[in-house]
Amino acid sequence: MIRPEDVRFHTPKDVQYDWAETNFFSICIPEQNIQAWVYTIARPGVGAFVADVGAVNRVSNQLIDAIYMDIQQHLPMPAKLEDYTLPNGLSVKTHNEPRDYHVQYQGIDDTEFDWHVKGIMEPFDIHDPTMDPLASADTNQSGWGTAYANHFDMVVRVTGTTKIRGRKFETDCVTVMDHSWGPRNERLLGGLGWFSACFGEDYNVMAIFSFDPLAKDWAQFQLAHGFALINGKVRGLKSGRCRALRNGQYAIGYELRVIDVDDREHVMTGSPVAQYPWSCYSNSHAKVSLVRWFANGREGYGQGQENWAMDRLTGLDFKAGH
Repeated sequence: MIRPEDVRFHTPKDVQYDWAETNFFSICIPEQNIQAWVYTIARPGVGAFVADVGAVNRVSNQLIDAIYMDIQQHLPMPAKLEDYTLPNGLSVKTHNEPRDYHVQYQGIDDTEFDWHVKGIMEPFDIHDPTMDPLASADTNQSGWGTAYANHFDMVVRVTGTTKIRGRKFETDCVTVMDHSWGPRNERLLGGLGWFSACFGEDYNVMAIFSFDPLAKDWAQFQLAHGFALINGKVRGLKSGRCRALRNGQYAIGYELRVIDVDDREHVMTGSPVAQYPWSCYSNSHAKVSLVRWFANGREGYGQGQENWAMDRLTGLDFKAGH
């Protein structure tokens, strides 16, 4: 169970250099194909705080095609995770903990975010068996090893404004935020699929998969955790699968089929309308997509994130002597 105090730092007394605490906030503006995000990584063991702010509006595999990027990896650690302001212009303050957040950002070239993030459900604790039928004390079953030793996802409504390089957009969307804490070594971080499909406050699906990009078709993704939020009721996922149609490494379409604890099957297909090669970790090549989803005659939007662990995937032909 996630408690109000879990919005604060969970730094151990004997904190190691690879301990991390992360938050991910995002918005989408479907009419403009825009997705924007704020991703933070606290590294108290080395006294550094990462703030990753970005926005994209097209499908591309080129870094330069982002419409905004500001990634700073060595900002000073704030004293509080629940209320801070950083030198890069990012500030976050929590309210009605652990559900609500006010995210503000004053960037470069007339770029500003003012997001009111309001949780519309109880945070989904992937390690709480009363919520998640796939919960396990074994972090190898978390979907991302010890990086998800503690983790919750939460469907939120984000309202406010998003200004990017002088162009201002009113913002009102349903999306998913998350929060994690635990050991997160950048070496051999592993593969991950993180998907959300949001059709409004009444219907949302969130799924976490372990990910093997060297496997084929349905075998690439293995369900680790997830839920469906239907008319205010959270239903943990008990089984499911996902596959991607690809152009090289990049997904051009997804098919998602998951079954919740009430034996309801959720089937949806989607395709990226904005996509970006995200450098959120030094040994990783993440693909982050704004996906337009279709299910039961409804159109929705959400995230499609894949973490490709490049230290695991590079050099395989060389090792084999080819």
